[in-house]
Order: sequence, then structure tokens, then C-alpha cells
Amino acid sequence: MVPRPVRLAALGVIAEGVVGVVVVVLMVGAGLPFSVWGFVALLALAVLVAGVALLLGRRGARGPTVVAQLLAIGCAFYAAVPSGRPDWGFPVLVFAVVVLAGLVSRPAREWAGG
Repeated sequence: MVPRPVRLAALGVIAEGVVGVVVVVLMVGAGLPFSVWGFVALLALAVLVAGVALLLGRRGARGPTVVAQLLAIGCAFYAAVPSGRPDWGFPVLVFAVVVLAGLVSRPAREWAGG
């Protein structure tokens, strides 16, 4: 059985993937080239698939989702501080930290260990 913190984190990761797909649709609508939106689409779909796999209890999906959260934290910090967009950066930062906390909690570690 997948522990509650992992299920909640998986839902957060799935939400990130869905937001990524929405961003891709907006990029296509804005007329950006395939080389830009194609890369973002690949990342968004990978995050979405990893979140679904985690929700289904696939222990191997925990590693990629942890990496995705660490990358999101770095991007959110960059958006909030050096880029001067705290209105974008801090909510993403908080969300990624909460999801990461669920992925590295004691029940999640025990579950991942088998």
C-alpha cells in the first residue's frame, strides 16, 4: 500500500505535469517553434508519467520525482530572487518543497525500501 505522504506527493507531481502540458498548449498557441515547445512537452509528459507511476505504487518513480522537485526548487529560486519575480517563484518554491517533503518523509523512505 502506498503511504499517504507518497500519494499526496504523487498528486502534486501529476498537477505539475498537467500544468506543464497547459504551458505547452500556450506555447504552441503563441507560435513558438517546435524546438522550444517540443522540449517542454517532453519534460511535462515525463513528469506526468512519473507522477502517475508513483500514484500506482511504482517505487522506481520516486527517484525521478525527487529530481524533478529539486530542479523545480532551483528554477523557482531563480525566478523569485535573481529574476525579481517573487510572485511566480515563491508559490512554486513552496509547492515543490511540500511535494519533496512528502517524497522524503519517513513513511516514503520505508515504503521505497521495500
